[in-house]
Amino acid sequence: MLRRTLDQRIAIELDLIVGLLCMADPMQLESALLNIAINARDAMPRGGALRFRCRTVLTLPPEFDVSEDGGEGFIAIAITDTGEGMPDAIRERAFEPFFTTKESGRGTGLGLSTVYGFARQSRGAVTLESAQGRGTTLTLYLPRVRANDDQARTQDAGRPSHVPSGLRVLLVEDDPEVTAVVQRFLGSLACEVVPCADGGRALHVLEQQAIDLLLTDVFLGPGVRGTELAAEARRRHPRLPVLLMSGYSGELLDSPSSWEVLRKPYTLDELERAIGRVISQAQ
Repeated sequence: MLRRTLDQRIAIELDLIVGLLCMADPMQLESALLNIAINARDAMPRGGALRFRCRTVLTLPPEFDVSEDGGEGFIAIAITDTGEGMPDAIRERAFEPFFTTKESGRGTGLGLSTVYGFARQSRGAVTLESAQGRGTTLTLYLPRVRANDDQARTQDAGRPSHVPSGLRVLLVEDDPEVTAVVQRFLGSLACEVVPCADGGRALHVLEQQAIDLLLTDVFLGPGVRGTELAAEARRRHPRLPVLLMSGYSGELLDSPSSWEVLRKPYTLDELERAIGRVISQAQ
């Protein structure tokens, strides 16, 4: 997946220990690694190297609460790029929600704050080392479990789901990077995903296919906005569940109280609960 996503001039290097298990949702981990890799790609416009290194450590870095250290220690997954690096002012804000150095309309949705939230939700941590002109290393620390630990095999078995299996979701998002992450989230919830990049195409799909849920970003670039798409979709299909996504503040939305709005960045659990709410409201 990374080789299809990254520039062909970026070499992917692996330094892994086979057989390590960590306590984390696999789809969220995959999304976090993809998110980090995309940021690394943007920092290497002329190519470079992206290295994944996996090792075990006994404790979290000293800046984190040592009471969180588990008996089995942690798996540290370090992702290092040879890119432009970050000045101190940007590095210190990298995990803030909605913070981006990209131009308007790109990279304002699911960023490194989501990676941070995933790590802490998993009872782990994430660190960032970077210097301008010297590349960047992000390290995820996730609780380690043994191969014979029953908890490692059953950690997701009892996870309650708010989303019906096979739910057909029309995903409308104009940022391909955000689309890729949200598709991964929806796939982990056993949803069938129909992606669209603009509101006009989405309305065409609604007329041609059976859709169980409309999940759309509010700001879709030129053309039909997400709120307009939602209103028209509801006019044509009054019982269609609709969920909006936005990384902007509420005052920029058109009557946001009329719709369920999921604030970016969000976790898999937050998406699952929001979908459950709009489905229940539509019944």
